[in-house]
Amino acid sequence: MKSTSWKKNHVVVMYSDYDNTWSVKTIPLTIKQAVQFVYAKRWNLAMDNGTVRIVTLAELQTIATA
Repeated sequence: MKSTSWKKNHVVVMYSDYDNTWSVKTIPLTIKQAVQFVYAKRWNLAMDNGTVRIVTLAELQTIATA
């Protein structure tokens, strides 16, 4: 089985209440890099509230982006 941990196919997105859209905050990252980015920015509470999400590039195409 091939490892997918080296593939950079995740991004961090943040929800904006003002215009009801999701904006991309990072370039494509591995899942570990994305988690470390969220913790470094101290967006842990925003992750729990659903304001910040880590999504794959395929999921990014389905949500509305700014």
